[in-house]
Amino acid sequence: MLWKHQRLHTPEAIQLAWLLRHPAGIQPIVGTTDPVRLVACCAADGITLSREEWYALFTAARGVRVP
Repeated sequence: MLWKHQRLHTPEAIQLAWLLRHPAGIQPIVGTTDPVRLVACCAADGITLSREEWYALFTAARGVRVP
């Protein structure tokens, strides 16, 4: 469930994990040099979002259910 990721990871990590799981094969560029934020972003590599979790985030961002 998505909520387990919310408790364990930063919002940056969850956002990047979502982008990494995107079907278009997005390769995000992190625009920070702050070591704390870089560590938080690197945590995305350890997050595996299920298809249901990915679509739950997609639906929440759009504000509309996916057809």
